[in-house]
Amino acid sequence: VDALFYDIAHAGSISKNPGTNSYDKKDIFFPLARHKSWFDGHSFASGLFPFADGKSQESSSEAVNCYYGAYLWSRVRWGGDNGDRKMVDYTRLLLATEITGAKTYWHMTPPPRSNGNGGKSNGSTKNNNTISALSSSTSGGSATSLVPVPFNPAFRENYMVGNLGMSDVTCTTWFGTDNIYVHLINFMPVTAITAELFDKNYVKGEQSVLSNEYKSVENAWKGYSICNEAIVHPNNAWIDAQTLISNQLDPGLSKSQVLFWVSTRPGFLPGTTVEVSLDSNSAHQTDDDAQNTKNLDAATATTNPATNNGNEHSLASCSSHEKCVEENLIGSCCPTNQGVFLRCCT
Repeated sequence: VDALFYDIAHAGSISKNPGTNSYDKKDIFFPLARHKSWFDGHSFASGLFPFADGKSQESSSEAVNCYYGAYLWSRVRWGGDNGDRKMVDYTRLLLATEITGAKTYWHMTPPPRSNGNGGKSNGSTKNNNTISALSSSTSGGSATSLVPVPFNPAFRENYMVGNLGMSDVTCTTWFGTDNIYVHLINFMPVTAITAELFDKNYVKGEQSVLSNEYKSVENAWKGYSICNEAIVHPNNAWIDAQTLISNQLDPGLSKSQVLFWVSTRPGFLPGTTVEVSLDSNSAHQTDDDAQNTKNLDAATATTNPATNNGNEHSLASCSSHEKCVEENLIGSCCPTNQGVFLRCCT
């Protein structure tokens, strides 16, 4: 494990032998932070082979998890009371700079617009999916951020960079150009550090450009899309997750992992339940069957909020639930007059 650790998180001079001017023998085998560019503030995945745009990196989230793993190992290896805290602090630095780099160069938020649509993008913005980094604008940054915005407003409508090179950026991936691929390759894997990398407000913006692709994504990516949705709508995500089948998901994810992630998101209601009716051959059901099951789940999904001392009528009103209001529902939603709790109930 140490060899894997040093290959990406070798600290160089801070591992110098105490009381001498010599370095540890491992220094001759491992470079200082092999992938990290301290000048750029993030890592590069490539470097052995020449590209026209220089080094590049596609999945910022995988880079973050790389350093998160190094941090966890440093805690085990050197993090005891009498351990070498310098190594732990060094991995924290690697992790913190990678998260900052991802939020600066990959996560984008378009500037507010006054065109009556609330600043939201109307679907895909693929026509603006490639720009030159040298011609990008640094204006229009957030008033609360000290980091300049590196991309122009039109490009920022994409919300997520797909591949960042040393001289250009794209909103595409090596394996496809769909928005969902660009966003989810920069979301996977799902671990504890994902909550630090993705905040609720940013994911709300992501969903404005992914709303038409969330439900149609193929099974291998579906678990990640549900985990992303859970950051904003954990109860809806819980319902969507019920029909997942682990062996149809990406090898880096399982249904139990999705359910754990969803159920630990802020706003998840422990009373959220789903009535699923599946036969013994459910593992071999067709896509149409799976969609029918999901529709059944959505129709029979219920949440069971605690009784609120005679205040049940107000809780049942659609106007008491933000998602129901967003969907322009009126009357009783949670439950309806027929006793059914709609998916918008939170």
